[in-house]
Amino acid sequence: MGKFLFVQPHPDDLELNCGQILHYLTRKNRNTHTVSIISVTKGEFGLPGSQYDKFKGNFLAKVRTRELENAMAIHGIPSDNIHYLGYIDGYVPFKEEIIGKFVKFLSEYRPDIIFAPEPLYTSYVHIDHVNSGRVIYYILYNQRIEKYKPRLFFYSSLLPNFLFPFTKEDYYITERLLACHKTQFWLLNQMKIINKIKTRWYGMQVRGWKFAEFFRKVDYNKDHLSLKQDKIPLLVRMVYRFCWAHRSWFNAKYPAGSIY
Repeated sequence: MGKFLFVQPHPDDLELNCGQILHYLTRKNRNTHTVSIISVTKGEFGLPGSQYDKFKGNFLAKVRTRELENAMAIHGIPSDNIHYLGYIDGYVPFKEEIIGKFVKFLSEYRPDIIFAPEPLYTSYVHIDHVNSGRVIYYILYNQRIEKYKPRLFFYSSLLPNFLFPFTKEDYYITERLLACHKTQFWLLNQMKIINKIKTRWYGMQVRGWKFAEFFRKVDYNKDHLSLKQDKIPLLVRMVYRFCWAHRSWFNAKYPAGSIY
């Protein structure tokens, strides 16, 4: 039996990045694998523009956690297997406090394989994604948990080296998962187009397949010098500048009068 952990900064991050491999592990191999989810935030500020400020905060957090539970139910993952770290959308730090929370969870659960957002060669330069991935890597590389070094895969990577192929017919699973996140249609409908192009491109690289999810399997012996905060690759800086920096909704903002 294998124990898998999927780490996501927000409640909808796994659907386009890991939806197919999640479904394979939980539906086709449900008797041999245990799967848990960590959502670092509850997506409290995941709506574009100040016109939605009245919904942001606790109200949106409750809606989005319900959406996440509905999506994970498609995989057969119970709500008891979904865990929240309690950080606020747009403000995930890289500091000892969050490292300690992850160390505690990993020490108790001890997954064999972890999937987390790419912190270095990322195609989605969001601070929550970058820091969530950095925390996981920091813990494992620096052996903060004695005698524990699971296999680690990063999703949303610009330099994948592991492909998980799936059929064109299986794409309906992704559609079902996305449909659960009604508050995020404004974003996911755009991301879905890009994702379909990417998964089709990588699928063409696996003989006999049409689509493939793509990941970077971490080599602990080679990557350790690359996670310094001042070592941001040029490719990532270009992606941020031309794809994300100009989008007004990309960085979360607390609404006026927020309870936070």
